[in-house]
Amino acid sequence: MLDQSKLNARNNDVRRKALLIDEEQDRYRRKERTTLLQKAGFKVFPVLRLDHARSRCKPGAFDLIVASAVENSNSMLEFCDEVKRSSPNQQLFLVANSNSGIASRDYLVSSWDELMKRIGSQSKTEERIPEQSQTAA
Repeated sequence: MLDQSKLNARNNDVRRKALLIDEEQDRYRRKERTTLLQKAGFKVFPVLRLDHARSRCKPGAFDLIVASAVENSNSMLEFCDEVKRSSPNQQLFLVANSNSGIASRDYLVSSWDELMKRIGSQSKTEERIPEQSQTAA
């Protein structure tokens, strides 16, 4: 039987939501990527197709959007540009290797390792901001 305090902690645990658009055919690789985002503190909503992502991607619905450019790199880039135009403050990353030929963008990362570093550094910055405001009060 679960301890009541553990149960309450789970119910009160507000996790950030991430939309993962991953057209990778290898399901083990998709699972690995989902697990990376979960370990970073996100509840992950994976989609396999870009058209499914478009239907789910409403402004403010997700704290993070990650698109992995495997085959449709130009379509993914267009999608990401569209999201940034409609929601400039949306945290968004496009993972594409340097051989993909995608023009440079501030949200473009070349590997999942780089993505995790950028997500980690942004999370630490967000955590420090409330601490600074509490000490100033």
